[in-house]
Amino acid sequence: MHIETKELSKFHPFCNKLNCYFYINQDHKTINNMNIFYRISAAILICAYCFPASGQQKSALNTVIAQINDRHNQLPVEKLYIQTDKTYYIQNDTLWFKAYLFNGDDFTPSGISGLCYFEIDDSNNQCIKRVMVPVADGLTWGNIALDADDFFEGGYTLRAYTNWMRNFGEEEIFKKQLYVTSINERSRLITTDFKPVKQAGKQNIQAALLFNNINGQNIIAQNMQLRVIDGKHLLAKATTTTDFTGKLNFNFDLPQGTTTKNIAIITKDVAKGNQDLPVYNIPVTLNRPEFTDLQFMPEGGTFVAGTTTVIGFKAIGEDGKGIDVHGNIYNSKQQQVATFRSVYRGMGRFEFTPQAGESYTAGLILPDGSIKSYPLPVVSQSGVSLKVFDPGLDADSLQVSVSVSHDMLNEPALHSYYLIGLARNVACYGAHLVATDKKTVISVPKSAFPTGIVHFTLLNTDHAPVAERVTYINRHNNLLINITADKGNYSPHDSIALALRITDHTGKPVRGSFSMVVTDDGQVKTDSTGSNIANELLFTSDLKGNVEAPAYYFEHDDAQRAGELDNLLLTQGWIGYNWKQVFAPAKQPEFAAEPEFAVKGKVTNIFNKPVAGTDITLLSKKPTLVIDTLTDKDGRFVFKGFLPVDTASFLVQARNKHGKSSNIDVEVDEFKPPVFTQTGYRMMPWYVNSDTSLLHNITDHMTKQQADAKLQGLGHILQEVKISDKKIIKNSQNLNGPGRSDQVLDEQDMLKAGKMTLLQLLEKKIKGFHQSFIPRTPIMRYMVNDEPVYFVYDGIFINKFYTPTGEINSLFNFVKQFLDYYTAEDVTGVEVMYSMANSSTYNATFLSPWLFSNPIAFIEITTRSGKGPFMTKAQGTYLYKTLAATLPKQFYRPRYTVKDHPVGTDLRSTIHWEPNIITDTAGKATISFYSADKPSTYSIMIEGTDLNGSVGFKRGKVVVK
Repeated sequence: MHIETKELSKFHPFCNKLNCYFYINQDHKTINNMNIFYRISAAILICAYCFPASGQQKSALNTVIAQINDRHNQLPVEKLYIQTDKTYYIQNDTLWFKAYLFNGDDFTPSGISGLCYFEIDDSNNQCIKRVMVPVADGLTWGNIALDADDFFEGGYTLRAYTNWMRNFGEEEIFKKQLYVTSINERSRLITTDFKPVKQAGKQNIQAALLFNNINGQNIIAQNMQLRVIDGKHLLAKATTTTDFTGKLNFNFDLPQGTTTKNIAIITKDVAKGNQDLPVYNIPVTLNRPEFTDLQFMPEGGTFVAGTTTVIGFKAIGEDGKGIDVHGNIYNSKQQQVATFRSVYRGMGRFEFTPQAGESYTAGLILPDGSIKSYPLPVVSQSGVSLKVFDPGLDADSLQVSVSVSHDMLNEPALHSYYLIGLARNVACYGAHLVATDKKTVISVPKSAFPTGIVHFTLLNTDHAPVAERVTYINRHNNLLINITADKGNYSPHDSIALALRITDHTGKPVRGSFSMVVTDDGQVKTDSTGSNIANELLFTSDLKGNVEAPAYYFEHDDAQRAGELDNLLLTQGWIGYNWKQVFAPAKQPEFAAEPEFAVKGKVTNIFNKPVAGTDITLLSKKPTLVIDTLTDKDGRFVFKGFLPVDTASFLVQARNKHGKSSNIDVEVDEFKPPVFTQTGYRMMPWYVNSDTSLLHNITDHMTKQQADAKLQGLGHILQEVKISDKKIIKNSQNLNGPGRSDQVLDEQDMLKAGKMTLLQLLEKKIKGFHQSFIPRTPIMRYMVNDEPVYFVYDGIFINKFYTPTGEINSLFNFVKQFLDYYTAEDVTGVEVMYSMANSSTYNATFLSPWLFSNPIAFIEITTRSGKGPFMTKAQGTYLYKTLAATLPKQFYRPRYTVKDHPVGTDLRSTIHWEPNIITDTAGKATISFYSADKPSTYSIMIEGTDLNGSVGFKRGKVVVK
């Protein structure tokens, strides 16, 4: 058969069996240090078998490309990377960070957002701290204090985002796991061993726990309370005693089919008296082979009869991590048709040709020789398959093949497709395929794409995806960073100088912004296969879910790592377009970009109509500000050009044309924080099967406390005693008089609480406040310790407004609506009265005399308006409290000039933090700092950008002898 061919561009070689029309849209842009990057329809092909491409086909492809690119231009993506000094912290420690905010398509500094939000959420997905950070030229840095009052022992998730990023879903939000530990002289070290056994047909877990004190001595004959929980559900409890070796054995049953993903043992010493003893959370970790999650994913997403298909697979153990597996593939007649064996972290591939009318299962061979079966995807009788093959690291092109089942070839409407290649949400490649043969192969030039994830999608003529595949292109154009120390090794308290030289991939010096952290290996565990700025931006940020050891895939540039990376991409979900949204009419983004901090809002009259031309004044004490403006025709106003500090609050006041604030209302656009999905990821506590470096960090911290105490002449560590004046709540209606209460929260506490509801504030800050059932009834009530609570707002007892409805908990719900309605911003003080001396006056005033003998608590709430429970603010005014803002602070760096500095006082785990390193025109910079007390090895991590699209990182070591 004669095949007509045409001369093609030298950049785009194609296979045979194709008559191709090719052209380049001259939309050039430099991206990631590429000389010329043909983006957005950079390589557009019209491909047909034996038929020349028509103008209509070219126009249709151009339309598809244009729609994709219009979508990108309307909703450009931002990418955010955060470097922190470490991931394990101690209470009252400081988290240091540097943020890099980029345009998602070329990694130049984002000009979209000028504010970035950081929040740290606990293991229950409750936000413990949220701060706002100003961003300039895509860069910012700062610190977050991990106060012991806020951060209890446990795992946390650091999230960082801009308001604009919220338009693209939770997958685009930067996430990092942290752990905060509490320490004291009673801290325990716990070694665990868990064994699953079958007993009377039930799954039983035999737990062996060994308890030592911080110095390694056995905890002997200690009575302990144990509870086994699955999330929030109690599975078992017991009281038992450690033996003469400090060991404790404890068995419990697991419900049928329960995994240990969320199971933990909570231990606490049996209290003597009223001691406040520490509680230890011990994750139960098992990897029972029968609980292996094994998934099979055909390349391209389709499993078509008669088409040879690559099947990727991924095995996840009970602990949520990849696990090595092997087994066989069987057809419905139990005939073996293929075998499989994982290559790295439970992932691998195999290839075979499914047959029509057949079904297939995988037989996983377990360690004991038994077999567990898993179904493979259902075989489709017809369909389209998409395969991507990289011939090798030195190859210039990818081989992309599209296979169409024979029955579809007979339907003209079913063999016309658009092949789209996306990178960084940009259409870099497009082809229109008219498939007149079962298989079509195209050579796609790698030069069409920047470094990173490439997402191929095959669309039908209705613009619906029929097959998808991701791959990775490595242009080897990251920045090259060299670190040179001024000496081979150092002494304690020695001056260390590091010379940096940074070039692009061609060796040309670059100017840029970089950050560097130096940590003590004896106290901080670093992971060379963990996340860094390069693999986060170019790799994992475009993939869904957790990627174990992401840097591993790029440690060596060889065929083995490339194959393991491709196995991952066969099995990992990716963050991609919602194609229906791409081709649908554009909608206004839900979340507006914030180029700078601003106070915005609206003024309305008593009929809720906007009031134009109204005088608006913004006042602030910190920073000191008085700014005037007028509302526009829509009643809107905006104040900008300044930054808040710490817990800034602003009073916004409106006055009508008569100079009064009556009959007008002011509303300010409040930041509405997102509610994120709980990660389900748990970090191992430092005291369980203790890592040496983490243990050293703890013991060094305790040594530092003891040394500080001795320097002060104390000889031993004293518990902190806080002495403060009695808190007086201004304008309080406290019936006992000023300051006479058992617990008090004043206006400073309200400022720190920020956007909390009143109920959240009471639950977090009032000791003993909780809700519980009245004994032997389904009726709920609020309590302080063991006493029922009544609420009074500005001297007004809210129960007098309650009308019974006959429903269970109607009074509880009535009270709760006020606690949910008010926020800390609406309140200036909370006073709790539960002692007889402080509650008796309230009893006599608001309740019947027969209740005198029963212990009852009252909470007096002083609102900012002073108008009682039904008005939160005065007319014409609005008190606006911003999120806490953090501005860069200087990292403490000791300077030693003498050798006899007291040993034991400088036991830093973070030796040095340098967030703003600027290289000169020669690509050079010098960083200096002093070593700490102990001989050790220090790890260096430097990351950053040339601010022109390229990023890089480098790890290094220095030795202190």
